[in-house]
Amino acid sequence: MVRVLAFVAFDLLALTLVICITYRWFFKRVWEFLVSLVCLIVTSPLFLLVYLRARRAKARGELKTIVEKTRVVGKKGKTVSLHSFVCTGEGSYCKWLKSTKFYALPRLFDVFCGRIGIIGVKPFSESDCVFLSDTEEDRHIAKPGLINPLVKKGNKETDYEEMLLSDKKYAWNFSFFGDIGIFFNWLLKKIRGEGNEFLGETRNGSYAEYLLKEERITQADYEEAVAE
Repeated sequence: MVRVLAFVAFDLLALTLVICITYRWFFKRVWEFLVSLVCLIVTSPLFLLVYLRARRAKARGELKTIVEKTRVVGKKGKTVSLHSFVCTGEGSYCKWLKSTKFYALPRLFDVFCGRIGIIGVKPFSESDCVFLSDTEEDRHIAKPGLINPLVKKGNKETDYEEMLLSDKKYAWNFSFFGDIGIFFNWLLKKIRGEGNEFLGETRNGSYAEYLLKEERITQADYEEAVAE
């Protein structure tokens, strides 16, 4: 019995070591693929429910389309499209989507397809990236993620400078145990009902809007970046 337990412990240790060594370039993607697949299967009834309600809302004229795309800068600076259910109207369907947060369900497909990660840097639009410095662009070493590393240290006062520094550190140093810690911090905050308050000032609006508000860029700079 002792020998069997020793073999099991050795196998678990060896597996953990392999996962840790290959996490940055292989296992992180495998883990995200499997988790997103399970989540898609579990939430498939919700997708069907949203689709049926969206069809009714579209028939009533509340919507023109059911799914919308948002272009963001992904890993290695490549532009990718993220998906969500349209919820910009004022009808009962859109209000229901906003209250339930179901509008974000298609992001599971984006994780499944590798466009975005479960844990990663904050998704930035192309217009936001125009204002990043050369060193801040290091954040593109990692994929954007559904859960931001700020979940561990962020608060209501967190600003974009803190977020950019946190994202840069994550991009250079993310690891298996680090991601596990970030995930459980996020889960604990959700259980407590704290929402996304840890994102602070970065929760709403864009980086370009933040810079404009702080008068660090001009209105002309902002409009030129958004127009590109």
